[in-house]
Amino acid sequence: MRIALTIHAMFGGGAERLMSQLAARWSSAGHDVHLVTWSTPDTDRYVVSPKVTRHGLGLLGASSNPLRGLMANVQRVRALRRTLRSIEPELIVSFCDQMNIVTLQAARGLAVPVVISEHSNPAKQRLGRLWETWRARNYPGCSACVVLTDEIAAYMLRWIPAERICVIPAAISPPVEVARVPRADNVILAVGRLSHEKGFDLLVEAWRQIQHRLPGWQLRIAGAGSQWAALAEQSKDLPGVQLLGWMQDTWPLYQQATMFVLPSRYEGFPVALVEALSQGCPAIATRCTE
Repeated sequence: MRIALTIHAMFGGGAERLMSQLAARWSSAGHDVHLVTWSTPDTDRYVVSPKVTRHGLGLLGASSNPLRGLMANVQRVRALRRTLRSIEPELIVSFCDQMNIVTLQAARGLAVPVVISEHSNPAKQRLGRLWETWRARNYPGCSACVVLTDEIAAYMLRWIPAERICVIPAAISPPVEVARVPRADNVILAVGRLSHEKGFDLLVEAWRQIQHRLPGWQLRIAGAGSQWAALAEQSKDLPGVQLLGWMQDTWPLYQQATMFVLPSRYEGFPVALVEALSQGCPAIATRCTE
């Protein structure tokens, strides 16, 4: 099959990693796979298989006001529609809320099935009023919708019939061989995108309250995102806090850590938690999903 995959970017999030793995797997199986993003390929953090045809539209960016946002989305719809027409896919698979909405709009009238996938919980990750209106209009037009949990599936019923909703929890792909490192006895680890819903600010504040009771311990946070500067400021006077930045290979971190902490306010499906448990790392998590 000729398959078009759409996602906002290939930055360091779990959805992007899953998209890179899906593209590689399907292209290796002999399918003609095209990966389309609003971002340009030079911003990719995940490696995209050379068997995959890469399309970067160069239209990723925040808008300063609603009018500019409307104009930007009209441009995105038009550019994506032109790209889809040139690809002539037999199937379109879209990841993440805003890209799902734009993809469904761009694919109208093309007579191509569109499968969308929600990687967060739309009941808790609300978009702006105009985006939510647009979502309510476009989501019913999908051919199928993949969600991560039964809770999210129940919420999606307001837009999509049950027979078109499929629950598939996120998967992980541990390396076949990982260079083993000794497990430390004084390292607390957190991994994820540095954004509000992940709750790393809560974790740093908790560390502020207990670090005097844990001399010699370290709090390591691996990830990148919009909250980097705020977290750096919040933790600058705290001993033992390390912001590691984005890392391609986090498996040794899980193996070495004394414990893993997931402080999320909400999640779609906490992949980092599953990764930590797969490496035998004890974990503490908030009740961030059902």
